[in-house]
Amino acid sequence: MSSRTESVEVLDASVQEQWKAVAATGAAELASSYVLSSAVLGLARAGVTARLSGEWTPLADLVPPGGYTELARNVLRFVQVRGLVESQGDSWRLTPRGASLLGEVPEAVIGYYAEAYGPVLSSIEGLLTGRLRYGSDVARDTEALGRRCEVLFRSVGMNVVRELVGKYQAKRVLDLGCGTGGLVLDLCREDPGLRAVGLDIAEDAVALGSKRAAEEGLDDRASFVVGDAFAPDDWPEAARECDLFIAVGAVHEHFRDGEAAVVELLRAYSDLLASKPGSVLVLAEPELFTDSVDADFFLVHALTEQGFPQPREPWLKVIEAAGLTCRRVLSVPNTMFRFAYYEITAGAPVR
Repeated sequence: MSSRTESVEVLDASVQEQWKAVAATGAAELASSYVLSSAVLGLARAGVTARLSGEWTPLADLVPPGGYTELARNVLRFVQVRGLVESQGDSWRLTPRGASLLGEVPEAVIGYYAEAYGPVLSSIEGLLTGRLRYGSDVARDTEALGRRCEVLFRSVGMNVVRELVGKYQAKRVLDLGCGTGGLVLDLCREDPGLRAVGLDIAEDAVALGSKRAAEEGLDDRASFVVGDAFAPDDWPEAARECDLFIAVGAVHEHFRDGEAAVVELLRAYSDLLASKPGSVLVLAEPELFTDSVDADFFLVHALTEQGFPQPREPWLKVIEAAGLTCRRVLSVPNTMFRFAYYEITAGAPVR
């Protein structure tokens, strides 16, 4: 700055008061979280995150094929300001915070809302005014949802599933509404003596699961079939032959039609369990509360007109009404999504 140039602060009282009030709202932090979330997902999708590590990596090795070097450098500068990476010359490495935030599970949490439900959240105005309708004009990204939920469930509920497979010495497992097939593949990958079937009404999901199984050499034990999880009488024989049935976060949608609709569905499952002595049904269901922990989860369910996940009391009521026995309700504390795992067998409880 030239010594002749005067620097003047314009202290307008009304401006200062207004921006003091804005600062108190936390609006800047909200905006910053949105921008950082977008950067985290963008770096992951571009393949940059996978190339970063705790070791120094030259920028040239981080730029995506066909990408722009200067843009990549500036995005890295941004996340450096946010404390995720550090630089030495034109080489970059993750900080401890970056190694944590750019990990698979944190990315899945961000992607669950920003990627899978992003199309819905960005359409709130149209949904509120009736200009848009969920299901016809707006839809969540089901492929992204499947990928994100696969990672999240692996981090939260997989140990519970393993425990139940061992407890009941299950040899064939059916995943109802298998999505991208992660649960089926995980089980078969870990236990060479186990066979698992993924059932989904979406043909593209079944095709993806089959492709992944073939790529991993698991297609002799992991199979995927097209079918409606809510119509067990119509399932292919491969699905009906299983001895442990698991449905993750799907059945609660019937609560939008009332408890009677859930009871009717569970009775259909009851008939299946009764025909296979020793079989068990595991309902892995989120418990939804309208509190600060579940506020985001509540909103995406409201916007997509899904049936709301229920706490345990309604579930235990409909399970008993369907003539089934809930032997245990398992839960995993201190996780972002509060799931209950209902361990269900045929027959009414002995009183």
